[in-house]
Amino acid sequence: MSFVSNKRGQFQYFDQQLGHPDWRGKRILDFGGNRGNFLRDDAGGIDHDKYWCIDVSRDAIEEGRAAYPRAHWVFYDRYNFEFNARGIRNLAIPDTGQRFDIILAYSVFTHTDRDEMLDLVRQLRAVLADDGVLAFTFLDPLWHAFDGDPYPGSNLRWRLEKRREMGASLQIEPLLAQGQDARWLALVNDDELYADHAEERAHGPHDRRAYITFCRPDYMQSIFTDAAILKPARPERHHCCVIGRGSSAGAIGPSTS
Repeated sequence: MSFVSNKRGQFQYFDQQLGHPDWRGKRILDFGGNRGNFLRDDAGGIDHDKYWCIDVSRDAIEEGRAAYPRAHWVFYDRYNFEFNARGIRNLAIPDTGQRFDIILAYSVFTHTDRDEMLDLVRQLRAVLADDGVLAFTFLDPLWHAFDGDPYPGSNLRWRLEKRREMGASLQIEPLLAQGQDARWLALVNDDELYADHAEERAHGPHDRRAYITFCRPDYMQSIFTDAAILKPARPERHHCCVIGRGSSAGAIGPSTS
């Protein structure tokens, strides 16, 4: 069975980061939206017939379609190290025939390398409406969780501790030191840490358990110079990158790391 997520809170996160927009009547693309958990927390302001979800999990897409039949569900058979290892590399985003007012991607580019992120963001910007906005999340490796979080350390420590809880044998402190000064990090499987786009070793089809990336906010700003970079919204650990079709992202909120 392909990955089906039970994660909640995506609607509240993006609603806060985008300044509580009026969602009614908006054409929304939930890119990597899994089974549409975004809709599960909406208080009725989203028109389901104007909501599209594109995801690499066939099972999640089928669950979403069953739960929200008026919405639009598109399976995207693109390769992903962790979630669709048998998919097609570099497959273009499916053409929905739409231009979207809001495109959202929660914890999508935390599972791709930089070049894939750049390619997908380019494609997503091309299907924004003229005054549309694209918002996606990323993880700052050094950002520390809000008070009360069960993992009070940095984002990198959090992910390493999660891997160890799942049975991995790893030494956390040396890996934290290795990633201290990196602008971009890829944590592959359990303890393979690649800093600043270092070449990753090849992995066979049965050696692809996990792939998560981290990016410093100032580096993300240097990649997308017209974006607003927003701090995490409680209780989430993710920063948010907000981009307009042209250079209108500054109207969404102040750029801050």
